[in-house]
Amino acid sequence: MSFLTDMVKGIDNTSLLNDGANSSEFSGSIDTGSYILNAAISGSLYGGVPNNKISAFAGESATGKTFFVLGVLKQFLTDNPEGGVIYFDTEAAVTKQMMEERGIDTKRVIISEPCSIEEFRTNATRILTTYIERGKDAPPMMMVLDSLGMLSSAKE
Repeated sequence: MSFLTDMVKGIDNTSLLNDGANSSEFSGSIDTGSYILNAAISGSLYGGVPNNKISAFAGESATGKTFFVLGVLKQFLTDNPEGGVIYFDTEAAVTKQMMEERGIDTKRVIISEPCSIEEFRTNATRILTTYIERGKDAPPMMMVLDSLGMLSSAKE
């Protein structure tokens, strides 16, 4: 056993980088539908957003964030035939028709419309708890929040 292996033994959330067990590792990407956006995010025209990370699309209103997110969502469902999506819509921005016109299987999308940050947190926590309880048998899942900027706090 090496000196460094001894150093990390028994320390929570700590490992040798060579083991590849740190949280920044990912196994693949989800194509955004845009070569230039893929390249900007991943360094490859054929990459995209990491498939097991939190990603944010930020920008001014009406600049296409929802459009790109729906493209990523569609690709996620295509790549994961058993997967599902939880879509938190705080802007009443998407409709069943809008998703179906983009080829998204709406039977595999749950829509939640939280009114506050606290309600989003509660709903997301309940969903994640249920997902974790399924264990390794749980199919891939994507969560989308569109948009954080539209949520107010309960105090507001």
